[in-house]
Amino acid sequence: MLVRYFMTPEVITLFPEQKCLEALHYLKRHHVRRAPVLENDQLVGMISERDLYRALPRTLWQTSREEESNIYISVKDVMTTHVHVVSPNDHLETAAFLMLKHKIGAMPVVKEGQIKGLITESDIFKAIWNILSYRTRYRILFFDKDRDMDKVPNDYLELCLKHHCQVHTFISYPKPDGGYMHYLCIQGTGGDDLIKDLWFHSCEVIIVEKDANT
Repeated sequence: MLVRYFMTPEVITLFPEQKCLEALHYLKRHHVRRAPVLENDQLVGMISERDLYRALPRTLWQTSREEESNIYISVKDVMTTHVHVVSPNDHLETAAFLMLKHKIGAMPVVKEGQIKGLITESDIFKAIWNILSYRTRYRILFFDKDRDMDKVPNDYLELCLKHHCQVHTFISYPKPDGGYMHYLCIQGTGGDDLIKDLWFHSCEVIIVEKDANT
């Protein structure tokens, strides 16, 4: 799951000397909440809609003399200059980790000094949704208390092959009370037999969802 497959490749950019009010209108016109700031095609900063709102007077037509000067503030005076970036070949997990760690909603995707795209929290949510909502014949959620986690993925994949089921997604995650919950998304005609085999191997099958179109 590489960043390049999930990033937004069409990037709206701003430049440092651009006035904040103009920049805000530009973001709104393109329906984006943040944008990289470029100078001579090089990344020099990042600015968000929230940054611009903080810099501009709350009501542009009812401003004091002191606030009126803020209308003419440049992007370079408001933008964040310490920008976290990822490369197109970084794993999506890396992007998600950096966003969580630094509490940011997006990062430029940079290769050899050039911006190739923007990866946002929405892009990551879409990626997770696509993985978990893939429409196949079965979607199975189950857990197993007794098996050794080091052996679980191979054992379950072997069961899928045995019953002629193609695996789209296999996810394991720890439960708060111990043990692991497993999510298995498959496609194939042997789903019913696979479920019986899972029960036979001491797996408690909690949810089975079938595609309504099958």
